[in-house]
Amino acid sequence: MATITRVMAGRYRVDDLIGRGGMAHVHRGYDLTLGREVAIKILDRELARDTAFRTRFRMEAQAASRMSHPSIVRVFDAGEDSTAEAGGTPAEPVPFIVMELVPGDLLKDIIARGPVPTADAVRYADGILEALEYSHRAGVVHRDIKPGNVKVTPNGTVKVMDFGIARAVSDSSSTVAETTQIIGTAAYFSPEQAKGEQVDARTDLYSAGIVLYEMLTGRQPFRGDSPVAVAYQHVSETPLPPSEVHDEEHSAAELERIRALDPVVLRAMAKDPFQRFPDAVSFRTALDDAVAGGVPTKKQLSSLTSELYGPSPRHAQETARTLRQLSTDTTMT
Repeated sequence: MATITRVMAGRYRVDDLIGRGGMAHVHRGYDLTLGREVAIKILDRELARDTAFRTRFRMEAQAASRMSHPSIVRVFDAGEDSTAEAGGTPAEPVPFIVMELVPGDLLKDIIARGPVPTADAVRYADGILEALEYSHRAGVVHRDIKPGNVKVTPNGTVKVMDFGIARAVSDSSSTVAETTQIIGTAAYFSPEQAKGEQVDARTDLYSAGIVLYEMLTGRQPFRGDSPVAVAYQHVSETPLPPSEVHDEEHSAAELERIRALDPVVLRAMAKDPFQRFPDAVSFRTALDDAVAGGVPTKKQLSSLTSELYGPSPRHAQETARTLRQLSTDTTMT
């Protein structure tokens, strides 16, 4: 039996499925006009019937198409396809995005093999921050930085992808500062995302800190039985320093290198956005200094933890509000 080949917009051949997310699936594809391999991200047909989801998907294309940086997956084209369904019935338009096809492994698959060596973890984190430095200057906050949205190529280059929930920050009325919708992944939520509050670039830096923590330790700092439970911990719990969650296979030298990074990770993960690094450049500089500098004493680390997290400055009203917000949210994956 002959295989039916799907061609979108008369130009893009859709081949093997290579990934699936909360709102779309990604296929290997081929641009018949330019003769090159591509990745094609197609909105799930059921979601395509929802105007809000289609709008969000179009925003991804618009935001990502403005990005041109070695550490960000390039977007080549976007459109809608109305391929007829079985029986010849006209189908509703399904949005799609044509992207750069990036070889390599997802960072989440690399972490699944165990803690990442410190040198590699710092290099990957620096690549993520380099991408964020560029995107933030372009006025785009990612909002969903996580290992599943980071690709590491065979030569070690980091590529950040899926700006599908990004929102453009501009001087117009449609700024991120006026948007309070919770979108993202609970394990990497910033406290302000968990509470449904306004977000800015420091939200991405918090999530990047979580990713660095996970690379160094092989586990996420906050775990629970549900997204709500995990998000609550982002709001209320103090994380252990990465060096205290080290793998038994870590050598003494590697453990010292992790200890040197403890203050950087804890600063990035501060509950209060104003206590985090103000921008990606500052975060990158702190990483460089930690690698080149000495290991903090226990007293210094304890003092920093108290400064960033305090004894327990949370209030019952805030906690109740957070739980109500998260319990009704349907976007966490």
